Amino acid sequence: MSLGGCSDSDQIQSDTSQLDQSVENGQDLAISEEEARYLQDVEHFGGFVLGDLCFPKIAKCIRNQDWDALEAFFTEDFAASVFVLEDTSEIRRDFATFKLWGEDQQKLETGTDGFVESVTRIRGLYDTLDICSLKVMQMKPRTHGEFDSDWDGSCKLSFAGMSTDGQTMYHNFFFDCSITQISDDLPQETGWFSSCHVTSGKSGMCEDFLMQDITLDTGIETLGLRDNWQHKYKEGDVRPFNTGGVYACDYNNDGHIDLLITDINGLFFYQSNGDGTFKDVTFQVGLKRFEKSQVALVGDLNNDGFEDVIIGRTVYKNIDGREFTALGDNEHSLDLSRVRAALTVVDYDGDGLLDLFSVGENMTSDPLPYINREGMRGSANILWKNKGEFQFEDVTETAGVAGHGTNAFAAVWFDANGDGLPDVMTACEFGLNDYHINNGDGTFSEGKLPGLHGGFSMGITVTDIDNDGFGDPYIANMYSKAGERIVANMKPGLYDDEVYKKMQEFVEGNELLRNKGDGTFTAIGKSAGVNDVGWAYGTGASDLDGDGFPEIYAPVGYQSVDKTKPDG
Repeated sequence: MSLGGCSDSDQIQSDTSQLDQSVENGQDLAISEEEARYLQDVEHFGGFVLGDLCFPKIAKCIRNQDWDALEAFFTEDFAASVFVLEDTSEIRRDFATFKLWGEDQQKLETGTDGFVESVTRIRGLYDTLDICSLKVMQMKPRTHGEFDSDWDGSCKLSFAGMSTDGQTMYHNFFFDCSITQISDDLPQETGWFSSCHVTSGKSGMCEDFLMQDITLDTGIETLGLRDNWQHKYKEGDVRPFNTGGVYACDYNNDGHIDLLITDINGLFFYQSNGDGTFKDVTFQVGLKRFEKSQVALVGDLNNDGFEDVIIGRTVYKNIDGREFTALGDNEHSLDLSRVRAALTVVDYDGDGLLDLFSVGENMTSDPLPYINREGMRGSANILWKNKGEFQFEDVTETAGVAGHGTNAFAAVWFDANGDGLPDVMTACEFGLNDYHINNGDGTFSEGKLPGLHGGFSMGITVTDIDNDGFGDPYIANMYSKAGERIVANMKPGLYDDEVYKKMQEFVEGNELLRNKGDGTFTAIGKSAGVNDVGWAYGTGASDLDGDGFPEIYAPVGYQSVDKTKPDG
């Protein structure tokens, strides 16, 4: 079994091999060939046969409103429960209306006729459908090892499109379900869906899409950026998982946001015109168009009131908001060859100078296990104290922020416990994320995070979801329904409870941590409904509707499999 991360030799390198390594305390986590085959078969039948071959047929019947064909998939004694659609918890906004169905809403116990009638009503709300899908969430044999008997699991029925009165609309309903048996012959058979009981649902409706792509209207050019579908890779080349980033700044202090865009094809620097449009001033400000480093940072590093930039291994000094000039190695004391994943700025000691924090420095080329790796350091964080005039001192060890030694991709600074001092949390690919609390004397103490291991974290942001004045981290974790199903189908007792709990955390998806106000957190990602977003990389937060509460955003996708969709 492989639950993997990702690497890019030019930027970020994973510190972990496949899960076949012996780990601390001598426990071998590799499963037997027999158990591996069983898990492969379960996922083949539950994920591929049912999820990829059978459920799409049901979705097609619903899309085409072929109700007789839909009924043919149900057993004679098919049992179901559906929500009374009028009994809903409704949330009204100026721009949209949302409806929620859950434990407090009325359900009707029914059979084939009642279930089809409920689905018919929902389908009838749509004039056109962009999405009509039925997806497997969980699926396992009712009795471990018996494929030719009943299977139990859960599924998600989704609709999205245009309503009959011209509004944009979506519906998602979650069900516990049962299948009589699953074999390779199931796609050619009928009468195998034995039960489907609704557990929750949600819908939204608005007059138009909530966001609009205005890139072409702003003067920002995208043709020069790497497109993995258009780029001609040589045979054997690996498509990069990360092609660059966007860094906002106000380099000339005119009060308007400018943009530094890094890309493996080269960088762009856009100056704001002050009217929502931009002009490319890359050459005019002294930057190199064909600088292909993806890691960058913006901050006033010499306290002259103008933001400087770091791009790759070069420090650029801002000259009075007019241009940037590259500093020689003798003009700064940063060893930027150690920077692998991300750089952040913070004034951790309150001296008025911006310090630098880097994550992902490689410490070894040896393969390391995913879990039980205490004492095995694959990478490290770096804290550089700003001494003034681009001179920095590595204070990582004395500050105590080197981290657990697992590969990290991002870091965020925020006052976690309300003492007025910036604390730091990282997103680590393998293992529990680093969390260090500022002691106020130049040192940090390790903070406590929920869980034993964490998910495969790739990005992190902090917002205040409940406006209580304390930051709540939202963490992007790699997630797939297949991985969650595989862990759920493992034979009971295969691992001890602690190891199994860690493996469950591998596949729980994104995590939202609600701050208790004292620097400790409660994990609410699943209960808040923000965990199941796919293979997430970064997260963001912004109050998009102006109601005083932040919305959260999670871009997902390792590499797209559809040319019409964003790549990564």
